[in-house]
Amino acid sequence: MNADHIDVPADRGWRRFFDNPTPLMKQGPTAIAVGVAALLVAAVPGIPMTIPAAVAVGVVAVAAVTLLAAVYAARGVFDGWFVMLIPIVDLLGIGALRAGTGGASSLFSSLVLLPVIWIAAAPGIRQVFIVGVFTSIALLMPNLIDPPEDAVDWLRGVIGPLVFAVVGAIVNELARLHRLRTAQAEARTTERTAALASAEQVLAQLRESEHQYRALSESFTSLWNSITGQAVIATNNCGTITAWNPGAVRLLGMRVREALDDVSVDRFFDPEMLEQFVDSGDRDPADRLHPGLRALFEEADSGRSVIADLDVRTVGGSAVPARVTVSPYQDADGSRHGYLLVITDETRAVEVARMKDEFVGMISHELRTPLSAIIGFLDLLQNDPAQPLTTEQQEFVAIIERNAQRLLNLVGDLLFTAQVESGRFPLERTDADLTTLVRDAVASSQPHARGAGIELIAEVPDAPLRTMADAGRLGQALDNLLSNAIKFTPSGGRVTAAVHERDGGIELSVRDTGLGIPEDEQGMLFTRFFRASTATRNAVPGVGLGLTITRAIVLAHGGTMDVTSKEGVGTEFRMFLPTAPRTEALQIITTPHS
Repeated sequence: MNADHIDVPADRGWRRFFDNPTPLMKQGPTAIAVGVAALLVAAVPGIPMTIPAAVAVGVVAVAAVTLLAAVYAARGVFDGWFVMLIPIVDLLGIGALRAGTGGASSLFSSLVLLPVIWIAAAPGIRQVFIVGVFTSIALLMPNLIDPPEDAVDWLRGVIGPLVFAVVGAIVNELARLHRLRTAQAEARTTERTAALASAEQVLAQLRESEHQYRALSESFTSLWNSITGQAVIATNNCGTITAWNPGAVRLLGMRVREALDDVSVDRFFDPEMLEQFVDSGDRDPADRLHPGLRALFEEADSGRSVIADLDVRTVGGSAVPARVTVSPYQDADGSRHGYLLVITDETRAVEVARMKDEFVGMISHELRTPLSAIIGFLDLLQNDPAQPLTTEQQEFVAIIERNAQRLLNLVGDLLFTAQVESGRFPLERTDADLTTLVRDAVASSQPHARGAGIELIAEVPDAPLRTMADAGRLGQALDNLLSNAIKFTPSGGRVTAAVHERDGGIELSVRDTGLGIPEDEQGMLFTRFFRASTATRNAVPGVGLGLTITRAIVLAHGGTMDVTSKEGVGTEFRMFLPTAPRTEALQIITTPHS
């Protein structure tokens, strides 16, 4: 069905034609009746014609206005006071015809009713008064030509117009009601036509939307089926699986039909590994979902994507190292419908990392032995009394020793990072005073700071701050941070090392007024071998292992480490050590939404 092509009943056009007739159509009955009357007067001897001139005037008047009505109809003029002159002249012409054919006894007195109906049907109550006035003239016309002596004859000329006025009033009201109903019907027809056109437009829009939805659905299905490298799983709020992509079939070994049969997603995770995310007060006996996975869901509800390194279990029972990303999914109005889990198989990445660490460890061990031998023989060469070195030779040997020691330190750092990555990172915890630790680290770095023209300050409390920690490793972490701060701070700047109690633990910090670190690079600072653009741009020496080692030491103590930096203003590194040490495995890796 088309909005521009609407079925119309066959008689609709005829009804519209008669609902708004032309002046000629309205004049037609009167003209025909008067014409017939004229023929009867001329052809029938029994009809009296008392005043031939009056008959002729009446017939000519009606004929003239009939011609005028035809002109108006041809020009499309349907309304106006000049159109209403036609039935008024008809009344006068019929009055003359009546006066010329016997007056009150004329056979044609009833013809007055035809123009009366035309006048009365026009809008407005004034038409009733027009009917009364001109019917009086028409009916009293014989009396005006030949005044009667009997008062009753004059009375007939008054009562007749009153009757016609009443008839006109009735016709006027009926015509008004007809026009009202016609207008209402036309309005309803217009509304229905507009509603039909609107419905057609909505239907066309729905068809277009349906087409777009099908195209979008097909595109989504194609995209969904093409994701085979990662397992993408959707769940409801209770953790029951609602969507299972081909990647999940490949990784976890369960077919789509089986996965959607009321399966809880936590069956694919090791319960012991999920326990690390559970706080003591987070268990709800009524919740069938594992509390560790519920903790990850709640973390995602806080507005952050949650990333956790976990082993997932396949249907066959084998464990696969994976990185799991959890995020809530919502509809357009913000209502949450569940969670989306993206599981990436990290088997290859873990194997590559293991091989890389083994390679680094092997190379480091292989390098340490000859470097130690070189340094030992250099020491013998410098201190051999039998063959003392010249001053120039002493300088050359010192350069060789310095660079060999530098290589040995680098090898030590590489070995240390390999130990961290492999989990073989022992701590020797003792009762350590962190206040003394900071003072000693600042004292050790003072010569370096003075040589660079930098003010080095220790902000420590008077009372000792003690905790169970590996003082040697923490001293190494502080030395790394102080060394970096001095290297990245121009001459005339300031470096401050501080320690104080905070939130049930102890915070150590190193703050400088140096070059700063670009904001978009701060997330990679603790990556092995990463160097900030400010370091490369200003030719600051280093290999990018110091911060990695420092963070590993802090995490091994169950602490956390963060950084605040603004380029051109300075940088502050903070290390927080809890009084009750935690382990790194209990930390949830989270990244805020950008």
